[in-house]
Amino acid sequence: MMTAPAELRQMRQADVYINDARAAVLLRDDRDRVTFRYHTEFLDAHRDTEVRNRSVAWTLLSTPTSRQATADGGAVPPFFAGLLPEGARLDAAIASTKTSADDHLTLLLSVGADTIGNVRIAPAGTAPIGVEPAVDNPEVADFSRLAVSLGETIDVDPIALSGVQPKVSAQRLTTTVRRTSGSAILKFSPARYPRIAENEDFFLRMARGCGLRTPTHEVVHDVNGVSALLVARFDRTPDGRRIPQEDACQVAGAYPASKYRLKTETAIKELSRACADGGGSAAAATLELLQTVSFSWLIGNGDLHGKNLSIYAPEDFWLPTPSYDLLCTQPYAGWRDPMAMMLYGRNNRLTHTHIVESGERLGLRPRAVSRMLDSLTSAATPWIERCAEIGFDDRTTAHLENHLRERQASLLR
Repeated sequence: MMTAPAELRQMRQADVYINDARAAVLLRDDRDRVTFRYHTEFLDAHRDTEVRNRSVAWTLLSTPTSRQATADGGAVPPFFAGLLPEGARLDAAIASTKTSADDHLTLLLSVGADTIGNVRIAPAGTAPIGVEPAVDNPEVADFSRLAVSLGETIDVDPIALSGVQPKVSAQRLTTTVRRTSGSAILKFSPARYPRIAENEDFFLRMARGCGLRTPTHEVVHDVNGVSALLVARFDRTPDGRRIPQEDACQVAGAYPASKYRLKTETAIKELSRACADGGGSAAAATLELLQTVSFSWLIGNGDLHGKNLSIYAPEDFWLPTPSYDLLCTQPYAGWRDPMAMMLYGRNNRLTHTHIVESGERLGLRPRAVSRMLDSLTSAATPWIERCAEIGFDDRTTAHLENHLRERQASLLR
């Protein structure tokens, strides 16, 4: 039986699941200090399992020196804070539970049955309840009405999908959608950001054409012809298996509030180190993450922050996730939107030389970074000529094309 949202405020204990195994507990005391610790029986049952595979997170490894963590003032450890929704969806969770924004445990209990990755949270003594998607068939839905209801209550879609916080993505709500190919996320298009679904669809297609890995996606329309972007969840397999995933803030042990203050080089270093510790290649991860940063500069994506760079483990090793949330923010920001995070002191006027030097400081060979940039700029040319496909008015399209050409030129040798 599902607990009423307002009753969650009184709960002192939550069970933490890795997939379907009860692995740990979150305990709240009278001073609003929240303590995380592993269940002894879980550790005993998985003692022969590789450390990260029996751990909740990279910052909460199930080793003798890191089996417990605490957070004060109503907060939960950073990894769990990174699972919480943001923006309007966070406001809905606060309103539904009748609590405050800093009461992390209550909020986490309200949406923790389905989070990004393979970790779930449920009231102590109960198993996470399966959550049905809010939309089964986008073509018969009313996106505008659904967007309003999602911002008012968590009852419509009680899941934890992070994102939707300023800049451009601030007004973009997300909800799970089930398709025959597996779970997906439906990203709505608010009127204040015209053609944003088409914008992201175009640049995701361009990214793939430039050699980046991207999730499967498509623009869909509701019964009123309103568009939204449907994106396949890469933290789920087609048969529903959960895949562990963490973003740069979580891996670095930083709270979501720091996602714009995190430095790009820090995000890349932390994620690449985790990939290496998880059986992957630090060099390969570094180059792929730097490619995503370079592409974001090329297209004018000013919203590449610490929660938009992630790693996951779809097989037996960790690597960067497909690139996501790629769009040009410039038309919505007066064509003066710098990069969200600094890359070795710069968030604007990035050049081929600066990126190559940054790559070298990150441990990459200059020749490898130059080759990556050469390939990126070459593959971008035909896409710049196609940006009218987004559907902006003629003036905006011309401005966008000029902007892309200027950014492309900055990345040439």
